[in-house]
Amino acid sequence: MKKKNLWIALALAALALNACGGAKTATTAAGTEKASEKATEAASEKATEKAGESEKATEKAGSDSAKVEITKGRTVHVATSGGGEPYSLIDDKGNWTGIDAEIWKEIGNRTGWTIDVMQATGSGATFGQVDAKRADVAANCYAVNADRVQKYLVSVPYYGDAQCVVVKEDSAIKTFDDLKDKKVGVLNGQAAQQTIERMGQEKGFTVTLYEGENGSAGYQDVLLGRLDAFASTDSAVYKWENASNNKLRFLDERLYANDVAYYFAKTDEGKALRNEVNVVLSEMLEDGTVAKIVEKYMYSDMTKNIIPYSELGFTVE
Repeated sequence: MKKKNLWIALALAALALNACGGAKTATTAAGTEKASEKATEAASEKATEKAGESEKATEKAGSDSAKVEITKGRTVHVATSGGGEPYSLIDDKGNWTGIDAEIWKEIGNRTGWTIDVMQATGSGATFGQVDAKRADVAANCYAVNADRVQKYLVSVPYYGDAQCVVVKEDSAIKTFDDLKDKKVGVLNGQAAQQTIERMGQEKGFTVTLYEGENGSAGYQDVLLGRLDAFASTDSAVYKWENASNNKLRFLDERLYANDVAYYFAKTDEGKALRNEVNVVLSEMLEDGTVAKIVEKYMYSDMTKNIIPYSELGFTVE
């Protein structure tokens, strides 16, 4: 396991909890007997449901946020794979960039915390640092899934993604059923791995595991005909397409939608830190800071894709 410690000294700053026009919530008119006003009210309520992504993201913090005090002088040890943007990259000079780097830098700015970043290659190694109590947080734009929620405490989600399957644009494959007798790739340890392996058994296709931090080799193999399809995430495919000027076709069906969040140890200390991070992260979602960071790397504001954990079937402590 390759490990690298990177200290990022962040200036002490007072925590700002002012909501700055982030979430757009439609307002409804007062009750009225006129049918036209009732229709307007109904439309406004529907718009609120669609436009309230930030409210969805912060629902877990909820009323408890006001009760949480930010601990001054904290040092937070963050474990990340750091293998590549858009998620997290630690280069040969120790510079940390990517979505998680910018989010944690801003968390540090708002709290005055010192963020100590530890590189641990691979998702297993990253979570292993939390298990071994060498790190407080696992951060690499990790998807929220049932196995992880059972073992770790999870933050509010900071953007939403989807697990997908892509093929060549001229491929005859249109649905999951068309994958029978085909060869499908997926990154080892990626959130879709278990799903695609189970589907392979059910639908009769072969699954090939790829190692590394991104699916570039897999996408390229699809283009070259070495693979029939590759399972990945919408965001990762968009990033690769923009960087490579190549194009793949998404199957209309998605494996599943998922949120992205940070993971903490299931301890009293882990819960206290998670709750404090939730307060700051919720503020950053509400004022649009997270949206700007995600859009910079993903070419789309994927905070709009956040789905409440309850709708995904998760009970989060």
